[in-house]
Amino acid sequence: MMFPRLFTPLTIKGVTIRNRIIATGHLTHFASTDGLVTQRLIDYHVARAKGGIGLIITESMAIHPSTAQSQYTIRLYDRQVLPGLRELTSQIKAYGAAVFCQLHHMGREMTSVDTMRPVVAPSALMDPLKREVPHELSKAEIRELVEAYATCTAHAREAGYDGVEVHCAHGYLIQEFLSPLTNHREDEYGGSFEGRLRFAREVIRAVKGAAGQMVVGIRIDGDEFVDGGLSLEDVQEIVVALVAEGLDYVGLSVGHDLNYPPIFPSMDFPLGCFVYLASAIKRLVDVPVYTSHRINDPALAERILEEGHADLVAMTRATLADPELPNKAKEGDVDGIRPCVGCLQRCFHRLRLRAPISCLGNPAVGREREFAPLPASQPRKVAVVGGGPAGLEAARVLALRRHHVVLFEQEEELGGMLRLAARVPHRDELMGIARWQILQLKRLGVEVRLGQRASAKDLAPFDAVVLATGAEYGPPSLVVSEQVPHYNTLEALELGEAEVAGKTILVVDRDYHNKALGLAERLAQMGAQVVVATEEAEVGVDLDLVNKMMIWERLRELGVKSISKARFEGANGEDVLVVHEGWERVLRGVGAVVVVDKPKANTLLAREMESQFPEKAVYLAGNCAAPRLTPEAIFDGYRIALEI
Repeated sequence: MMFPRLFTPLTIKGVTIRNRIIATGHLTHFASTDGLVTQRLIDYHVARAKGGIGLIITESMAIHPSTAQSQYTIRLYDRQVLPGLRELTSQIKAYGAAVFCQLHHMGREMTSVDTMRPVVAPSALMDPLKREVPHELSKAEIRELVEAYATCTAHAREAGYDGVEVHCAHGYLIQEFLSPLTNHREDEYGGSFEGRLRFAREVIRAVKGAAGQMVVGIRIDGDEFVDGGLSLEDVQEIVVALVAEGLDYVGLSVGHDLNYPPIFPSMDFPLGCFVYLASAIKRLVDVPVYTSHRINDPALAERILEEGHADLVAMTRATLADPELPNKAKEGDVDGIRPCVGCLQRCFHRLRLRAPISCLGNPAVGREREFAPLPASQPRKVAVVGGGPAGLEAARVLALRRHHVVLFEQEEELGGMLRLAARVPHRDELMGIARWQILQLKRLGVEVRLGQRASAKDLAPFDAVVLATGAEYGPPSLVVSEQVPHYNTLEALELGEAEVAGKTILVVDRDYHNKALGLAERLAQMGAQVVVATEEAEVGVDLDLVNKMMIWERLRELGVKSISKARFEGANGEDVLVVHEGWERVLRGVGAVVVVDKPKANTLLAREMESQFPEKAVYLAGNCAAPRLTPEAIFDGYRIALEI
């Protein structure tokens, strides 16, 4: 076996976990707006249980009416949830996985939009992201919440869970009591270390009292990474004290609203970036410890276990991308694992949009039932034109369904826009999706014709045609000054250091996602003085919060400047006049302008097919249907392949 430690069972208080791979609690937005379990939520977790995972910790569930992550939060305090939870746990366990329930109160890190109640916290200190001033909990209200944790533990026990996890991480209520940054109380629940620890102790004692033979553990931040907050040394002291209350395991996490990106580390973070926190805790306690964050490779997970840093390894987003990861790793099929690339586009970002989670590379997330690629009743001969993410996915799923597939690609390489996107700093992992798709086509025996521009005549013999011809960048939509060269997105990617070093380059964001910021970083790294501007409220206005925060950290170090709500009023040679919210400023010595537009759909072949073969079944996937992002392109390819 390639990964002997990863597939060694572990028993915690009578519950045997068949391997060391776990999924930590993560919000899915698959619950109903009544806070109840849905079939969609069951199917999602069952797919991962079937895939061989050892332990599933279901998403954080509200222990009291005063808390909700969103309108899709499961209300564990309401007994109406029990029938659905019993079905969920029984189906997960039927496929051999253990299942724990996460007990959760958000404290001040929520808004009142879903509960219509005041946000509550140990102290009346406004959360920096949610910007609501909370109600300071009274002692009577604290006692009520402690009792709520016990009641919900009893509900979890009745629902058939193997264990419960008390959420003490991510700046939520219990961490707010623990941290001097958020706990300014002067009574017995604040002040000293013992005072700040009191609420956590009372909760754990209440949970232990209601748990019976269930496993009881915690998830806690290993470090707040904020001046004046909890350090690793502080957390070590806290964990030792809480384990003495009878905890059965400890899970390490990181991040909160005072330091947000580490909660959902993007591809800007190295793999296994926070393993050291678990390692620092493990040497102090005699209960199992799990580690998490950016662990997407079974070889890395095996090394973590081998070196003794942790007893269990959370591969949550990795099993989101490929629920079969554990089975594939056990069989030695590492290359067959669909990678998580840490993009955050369909998991984290969709949560921020209050939409159900999905995955850039795995459109079946949350659609496991309807997106099962069943064999076609009548296999057909299908042409796919375009070897970008949409075309590759269409060809893959068509071949899985036993259609005969031929893929045409006019370039000598597959990958499409992903090959270009991977050239932007800190985005090289994106190409991992295309590499995986290409490998699947080889395994499935798909015929690939590289360097061939397909014509309508070439497609005439096929029963159906999927056009994934992408989109094109034309001339820049804006000319700031007639005296300086202007480049579109693709032309800017081709610029070399000799062409940009020492120049002031203006990058105009008319795409509103990551492209302008990525190009600004690339140009600045090559020695340009970069100003990035947009007509919108901010550059990259549609980009998710984590990626935006991380790239701006680097852009500031590179000296990149930005102008929002910009209006270009004219130029005198290389001097460009910009108006920002009524203020005029002159950008002097602009040597080049990059205009990052949205591309235009390439529909030339689609029009030819409509003209010459109007009766033929033709489907448009990805950017040639409408210019969007990679997740939508892959989703199109998958969906269309199911329709044929």
